[in-house]
Amino acid sequence: MPITTRKVAAVSVGLDPEGTAVDIRRGRAYVACSRSDTLAVVDLETAAVVAHVAVGAEPIDVVFDERTDRIFTADAHADALSVVDAETLAVEAHVPVGAYPSGLTLDTDERRLYCGNSMGSTMSVLDLDTLETLAVVDAEPGAGAVALDATRRLALCVNFIAASVTFVDIDTFEQTGRIEVGRGACAVGVVPERGEAFVVNSLAGTVARIDLDSRTVVEELTAGSAPVGLTIGPRHDRVYVTNRGDGTVSVLSVVDGTECGRITVGEGPGGVVVNPDDGRLLVANAGSGTLEIVEEVQGGSTADAPTEDLLAELVGRRLPAFSLPDHRTGEQRRSLEWAERRYILNFFASW
Repeated sequence: MPITTRKVAAVSVGLDPEGTAVDIRRGRAYVACSRSDTLAVVDLETAAVVAHVAVGAEPIDVVFDERTDRIFTADAHADALSVVDAETLAVEAHVPVGAYPSGLTLDTDERRLYCGNSMGSTMSVLDLDTLETLAVVDAEPGAGAVALDATRRLALCVNFIAASVTFVDIDTFEQTGRIEVGRGACAVGVVPERGEAFVVNSLAGTVARIDLDSRTVVEELTAGSAPVGLTIGPRHDRVYVTNRGDGTVSVLSVVDGTECGRITVGEGPGGVVVNPDDGRLLVANAGSGTLEIVEEVQGGSTADAPTEDLLAELVGRRLPAFSLPDHRTGEQRRSLEWAERRYILNFFASW
């Protein structure tokens, strides 16, 4: 069954928006607007920009750390990261990294921030709490997007110019290998319970499926024209790929790699995330200067359903955010209202 989607909103955010991150507690999205040199703060309930924060030159990627309540932008032309207080929206610091930082990812368990430095051919590792640089690891030309596999203790740094992936041990920060992928490798996502990673090859127009145990490309998936962005769905059953050349998002099955749908969005889509609070897709359209919010009304093929083994792997992981109506008032109550507290969920069968 093909997917059916509904466009919720297209919010004008700035020039060339790229990276996007979600702040679930505040119901916000943070969008790095690379040619505006700003961070746009979007209220997801009203679909309106509530602030523009001036950061460093050419912010490309952005991440949000809940524990420190900080937003980090990778400011490519400043060779630094901007650190923004999410409560006050004040810039706390500019932290030097390598040349032309363009990709960020968080390790919230180990309290680390990884940054791919494209012109420096390196990957910087910072302490999330102290902002101290823990390591600078050699990668290859065009180092950018980074993804983690905590199960295998691996960081994967994708190298655009070298068309490769560098593997790094996250305990020792030492290189443990590399593989060649397609031309223009620029985005990566990991499904650790399947032992797989997916890498977007923009110039080749493909998505490489990588077996992380053998470290080999086992399949080349097709997407749309000039794919550039990627995110893994929160249930780890789908891969969302933004196609800059044709203004669409390809929805690929993690299980068999088939394209079960293609969503039309704005011009030049790039950064993409799924809001774990409501499952809506957030797409930064660089050509349109918008953040597009899309929800799936129905859909997916049976190939998208997670297997029993995949569901079993969810046991012991952090509870995903959810919302339910209050029995007395009907008001929607979010699980995050009780974050870091102990509470009881009573599933009552009315029959």
